[in-house]
Amino acid sequence: MMKFKVAAAVLAGLLIAVGVATNFTPRRVTERRTETWMEQKLPRQFDDYAFQGGTNPEQSYKMDPLTYSVLNPYGIVCRVFSNGREQYDTVVIHSDNSDSFHDPRVCFQSQGSDLLDQRTRTIDTKSRGKIPVMFIKTSYNGSPRLAAYTYNGPGGFTAESLKLIFDMFRGELTTGAVQAGTFYRFITLNPNTTEEDLTKYIGQFLDASYATSEKVL
Repeated sequence: MMKFKVAAAVLAGLLIAVGVATNFTPRRVTERRTETWMEQKLPRQFDDYAFQGGTNPEQSYKMDPLTYSVLNPYGIVCRVFSNGREQYDTVVIHSDNSDSFHDPRVCFQSQGSDLLDQRTRTIDTKSRGKIPVMFIKTSYNGSPRLAAYTYNGPGGFTAESLKLIFDMFRGELTTGAVQAGTFYRFITLNPNTTEEDLTKYIGQFLDASYATSEKVL
């Protein structure tokens, strides 16, 4: 009887191990997502804003090769939108790699900006409800600048990169499929742009990207 119980316990353990391997080995996202795919899905114009193309007609500028190597994302799309009065440098990173999502405050400081103030505030959107966004006031070469960023992933929007990474990991465990996340970063390029102006722009952009990307980006 004891041998039977031991054998049954071993068999049960093997079945559990097989089940875990089957259910929790992450499967790749079936849809082919690339930077070209992102360029097609993200808005080129919305409301009274239009993006200013560069040498690449789909982007205003490109990140350097080192950034791609370090982050290893599906893609990075950099577009500067203008309505003739205001300009916003808008960057979207989409990835299933948690290494793609770091705290951008480190980048601001490494690029010579001083962080003067930072706080999370909730903004309203028509398509996505209330969204937490981190707003940052910086000084670059003595010039004030406003910036903001947020993340979206399996657990919804968050202003904290660690929360997104945790949600991606938990999603992989519960579904067995690789989880993707998105990072949105906005910088004002006009010194007279206010935080309220930036808030309104972020809501408009996220509503537009929700529509053009079919709720993905």
